[in-house]
Amino acid sequence: MNVVDSSAWLSYFAGDNNAEAFSRPIEDVNKLIVPSITITEVFKCILR
Repeated sequence: MNVVDSSAWLSYFAGDNNAEAFSRPIEDVNKLIVPSITITEVFKCILR
């Protein structure tokens, strides 16, 4: 299982230098776990 935190999601969406490192666990949706607090944090950051 892969638990991906908000900083990884923000990096992935921004396509910064660390995005490639986070792409494998994020794109492996069968093993992906995203806590609800992570969704909230990413949403709040993108909304700004």
